Amino acid sequence: MPTPAWVTFTADAFKEMGAASALDLVPQAVGGFPVVVKPTKQGSALGLARVDVPETLPEALLSALSFGDAAIVERWVEGTELAVSVLDGPDAPEVLPAVEMVAKSGLFDFTAMYTRGETEYYCPARLAPETAEEVARLACVCHTLLGCRDVSRVDMVVDADGRPWVLEVNTSPGMTETSLLPMAAETAGLSFQLLVDRLTRSALTRRV
Repeated sequence: MPTPAWVTFTADAFKEMGAASALDLVPQAVGGFPVVVKPTKQGSALGLARVDVPETLPEALLSALSFGDAAIVERWVEGTELAVSVLDGPDAPEVLPAVEMVAKSGLFDFTAMYTRGETEYYCPARLAPETAEEVARLACVCHTLLGCRDVSRVDMVVDADGRPWVLEVNTSPGMTETSLLPMAAETAGLSFQLLVDRLTRSALTRRV
């Protein structure tokens, strides 16, 4: 999978190595600044921060580590942010239309995600046909390789050259009125009620 260069910091290793020694390794490891710092576990972009200069990296990393025992520092990829939902089908996974997110702040974080008017959404995403096809293929491959079941949402960014980068796979996508999975399902002709019914029936088949 095409993923941006990244390194992981655990809280214990961060303490043992010393902050200065550890952080000095980041530029070479990921290819310089800007970078994204985020917890390895969590959702809703909690603890997410963009870091443009080395001086603000320690604060961002400590903030991310407050949400768990490890954090990822990942090269920032400038481009079109996407959320691509995948549903299990009777024969093969079904990839729903990609949702494009354009945050007014430039960062699709918790505030941009849950505050009305802070983000513009386009579904289907404004992609060239060949890029949209590759995005769908990657989402399907991620869903299958990771053994996801029922539903997943693959977050990506498409750079200026039209190349998609996989950022993460969410196995429990949000189901609020501002969430991306219901938005994609509606564009595909699947109402919220039908989406819930489909997911419930998919889960129940494992209990029969």
